[in-house]
Amino acid sequence: MGIIKAVTGAVGGVMADQWLEMYYCDSIPQGILAIRGKKHVSERSSNTKGDENVISDGSVIVVNEGQSAIAVEQGKVIGCYAQPGEHVFHGGRASIFSCGGVKGIGKEIFSRVGFGGDVAIHQYILYIDMKEQMGNPFTVSFPICVTDDGIGMQLTATAKVKGVFSFRITEPGTFYQKIFRGASGTMTVRDVLPQLQAEYATAMMEASAKLFAGSLRLSDMPGKVAQIADAVSECMTEKWVGLRGFTVVSTAIESLTVCDEDMREIQTVQRSKILRDPTMAAAALTGAQAEAMTEAARNENGGFVAVRAFYPPAPVNPVPLPNVASAPEAGKLPNVPAAPKPQPAQNIFLSPEDENRPRLWYCTNCRKMITSKFCPDCGAKRK
Repeated sequence: MGIIKAVTGAVGGVMADQWLEMYYCDSIPQGILAIRGKKHVSERSSNTKGDENVISDGSVIVVNEGQSAIAVEQGKVIGCYAQPGEHVFHGGRASIFSCGGVKGIGKEIFSRVGFGGDVAIHQYILYIDMKEQMGNPFTVSFPICVTDDGIGMQLTATAKVKGVFSFRITEPGTFYQKIFRGASGTMTVRDVLPQLQAEYATAMMEASAKLFAGSLRLSDMPGKVAQIADAVSECMTEKWVGLRGFTVVSTAIESLTVCDEDMREIQTVQRSKILRDPTMAAAALTGAQAEAMTEAARNENGGFVAVRAFYPPAPVNPVPLPNVASAPEAGKLPNVPAAPKPQPAQNIFLSPEDENRPRLWYCTNCRKMITSKFCPDCGAKRK
């Protein structure tokens, strides 16, 4: 029974594979690098039972713009079609429709009987997207030496580069051998993007180290953006053509900045240099006082209380009494009233109901108006 089933399967399979196929691939979506081609079969077609992994000799392969196709047999590339248009495939199984003849059919049946009626071959068409793959992000951090000749400052800061790059497949054979390697049938950019980002970051750090060698002013960094992008694109193209079959099309750097912590430190040092000038220091102090008064004026106790805290009122002196000893009748006055004791100074700006309200005072450390006895930020005591 086994030999009969093998002969039957071999005959049926060979006859089903005699039909010529047409392979076609619609526009490949963005983000897909390679996808297996499928036979074009309509409802009126009789080629519905042929083996998916067998390509008949004389079949047609249609290639659209922005695509290329390669024919693979037993894991080896046997044909590459990079030009748009229609291509005739040669090297497949013999077909009576491509001058294979009856002799070729008999030979194919005998070959399949030895494999139990099945075909001992694996062929397929792989379509590769040759269009530009855009929008691949990268982020790189590296140290730079920042200088300021005016104050003799030299600090090591961390620079951050953020951007995107685009690439496209220019060597389909190299891409298949080095990247695809008989994958499940579809390969996307996401499958290879982590490796590409890591290699791109390496090239970016190498290029930045050369361009930012020595000292650098922050104002010079934007002028280096185009040079970095060009250097990295050239470096990665030279590397990827032979290693991946890719060519870098463009590198766009969105930002080249210093991290926030280092930027604050640099700005603090630069402000300290400005305050070396007494005039600038006085202007800065005046501006700080004006700002503090403005903030204090917004206090719920009112702007008048804030002004009073900066300019406390002068104490009220007692009314001077006439010199009794110099009076003409002083010696004859037996009961001269004693001079009244001086009263404690009163704040004429306070009304009786304001006496029990919290005092508003200015903390010189935090530059804030405070109503409590101690500053909540630095703990300074009210004076």
